[in-house]
Amino acid sequence: MRHASMIRLRLALIVLFTVAAAALSTAERMGYPPEEFAARRQQLAKVLQRGTLLMFGGTSPIPGVRFRQDNDFFYLTGNESFNGVLVMDAASGVSHLFLPKLSATEIRYEGGNWLDEPDTAKKYGFATIQPLTALHEFLARRRASGGTEQVWTRLSERDLVDRGRLDTAIGTARRLTNPFAQQPTEDAARVTALREQFPYYEMKDVSPHIDRLRLIKSPREIEILKYNGRISAEALKRAIQATAPGKYEYELEAEATYWMLKHGFQGAAYPAIVGSGPMGNQWHYEANSRQMKAGELVVMDYAGSLDYMTMDITRTWPVSGRFTDAQLKAYECVLEAQKAIIAAIKPGVARSVVQKIAEDIFKKHGFDPRYAYVGHYVGMSVHDVGDWNLPFETGMVMAIEPIIDMPGLHIRIEDSVLVTPTGAEVLTSAVPKEAEEVMSLLRQSARSN
Repeated sequence: MRHASMIRLRLALIVLFTVAAAALSTAERMGYPPEEFAARRQQLAKVLQRGTLLMFGGTSPIPGVRFRQDNDFFYLTGNESFNGVLVMDAASGVSHLFLPKLSATEIRYEGGNWLDEPDTAKKYGFATIQPLTALHEFLARRRASGGTEQVWTRLSERDLVDRGRLDTAIGTARRLTNPFAQQPTEDAARVTALREQFPYYEMKDVSPHIDRLRLIKSPREIEILKYNGRISAEALKRAIQATAPGKYEYELEAEATYWMLKHGFQGAAYPAIVGSGPMGNQWHYEANSRQMKAGELVVMDYAGSLDYMTMDITRTWPVSGRFTDAQLKAYECVLEAQKAIIAAIKPGVARSVVQKIAEDIFKKHGFDPRYAYVGHYVGMSVHDVGDWNLPFETGMVMAIEPIIDMPGLHIRIEDSVLVTPTGAEVLTSAVPKEAEEVMSLLRQSARSN
């Protein structure tokens, strides 16, 4: 009887571990409960206190790319339709959503929107969901009986999945150097139209207030980020295992992309950077077309986007499985700096404090501290919004990426970390970074191939 009991126990444990393993590998798109968006609007209303909030969704898809809603609009509504408009009373948080009335043909080919779905307004916490044609009169009626009415809208640049507000501003400035590319951005044109059509409104920029809210991640966002971090790290680990002299950079990208999409990701957080040899010094190299050679390093910067949450990871490794002495010296310096930065991050600590820690380590090893870079925020955009003058707070997520860049040598080790009440949690730890662990992984892969 005891023997039979032991057999049953073992069988039960096998089933348990099998189910657990299956759960870990299950592709998962989590999404957000409707209450998440209503709570965000109420948080924003408490900050704004008076006036009218006016936010606009994306107006058209980019050909050949899966549509991704405007970050700020999605953050406050959870809606992914084209041409949506949010109007919120800033004093009360009472919100109205305006969507285009779609034709039967549009619905058949593209799908419908919330305007025609029963009980959607109540489900997502809106007072009403109205046709877009009613928007102009609705705004006109919002004017106060006396004085000017404040209208909060985005006057700053939008951020995209792979471009922060500053990145967008710089891109626009570069375009405007072309005398035949002087058209305003959609956001700038919209603000101009609002000022012309509603001259009695006082326009105020809501971006800093939204940025402050987005800076601290909610429990649901953290749950998504943790899953994203693990799968993105596993994807990069697969790329390391696929490395060998004679292979092409795009083969590494393919390995990582397959793993992310297999696990439910909607896409990449940014175009894959797989730079081998001399291309490692080109920080934003995206061609990934070069054949890798023995003795070279490969720098791979790549991660996924899941449910409007991005991730950022970089690893550097030797194509042939072993660092040279010069490569290893630089690698160990960057790794020591990165680990020291992460160890020093705690709520209340200023960015300048950890920056100096990294710079001192670079100097100790005889390297230029110019790129002893603490990093950037991560969230809806891989270069997420937020004020870097603020001390670290619980709920912030950031990419930590000190870099050594010199002729013929580029070392970058980057992880995304979550600030916790007691320190920092590395979200991308599933891919090794200790030099010996990386080389061991490459040797194992070489033997298996």
